[in-house]
Amino acid sequence: MKVSLNLTKLKGNHLTPSEFVYMLLKSEGDKQTQKYLEILPIDSVKLQTRGFVKIMPDQSLTLRQKALDLFKVRGCEDCWNQFAIAYPRKDQGRPLHNDMKRNKLKYIALIERTPGLHEVILKAIAAEHEDRKQASYTNEFRPRWKMMSSYLNQEAWTMYDGIEPPKASEEQNYGEDLI
Repeated sequence: MKVSLNLTKLKGNHLTPSEFVYMLLKSEGDKQTQKYLEILPIDSVKLQTRGFVKIMPDQSLTLRQKALDLFKVRGCEDCWNQFAIAYPRKDQGRPLHNDMKRNKLKYIALIERTPGLHEVILKAIAAEHEDRKQASYTNEFRPRWKMMSSYLNQEAWTMYDGIEPPKASEEQNYGEDLI
């Protein structure tokens, strides 16, 4: 298992890396937690006083909501991350991701108002990628990508709303595009 640690999150919660990894293993229901405790013991009393775990009468540890929140990304946050990855970073050397904090708040507000919009936007971005790729093959003009803030403010996904990106087929049809 490969774990990346956010040191500011650890420092803010006064956790050691071994305590964080133990709670991560415990949250995923990993059966290796006892072996992990044998290798790197943790201070369970300290974790209980800070509200991360509860020590049960049989001396087993149960994670509290505060510990579980360390590992879970909120639903809207996850949607934002998917959108930020799907949207192109640059267009011919011009950066497109501007004012990320404001864009994030705007996107999360959009998704909270209409939850099904997230899938629509991701499909529209994929369709626009494919359309631009096809247009470049035939030398058709397409305007440059909008800045992310403009894309959100102008609701530019509506241009490609309802257009599904074509599925790649397994068989190759040579010369089909010439017909």
